[in-house]
Amino acid sequence: MDGSLTLKRMTKTRKVQVTLEEAQYETLARIAQRDGKKMAAVVRESIERYCLAPESKQAKREALEVLLSLAAPAPEDYRDWEREYAALKTEEKRSRPGKGAED
Repeated sequence: MDGSLTLKRMTKTRKVQVTLEEAQYETLARIAQRDGKKMAAVVRESIERYCLAPESKQAKREALEVLLSLAAPAPEDYRDWEREYAALKTEEKRSRPGKGAED
């Protein structure tokens, strides 16, 4: 062990009961033994990899498609856009109560 500390995030868990066919159970047990893990860990990792991760990827893909479909004009000169953006940020700071341009 290298002396480093690994912290795991404490999350609320829920129990699920699954009935497997004998062959499924035996295969799962072999995988768990081979990988030095508990069967429950193998099941959780499988759910994450094959069910939840694709859902997350799909949601990200859809969000990206929405962003790419937005009509936003590209500046002809980046420096013009940068000046406009800086002016808007300065204006925003001045308009906030209790805040000045010096912030």
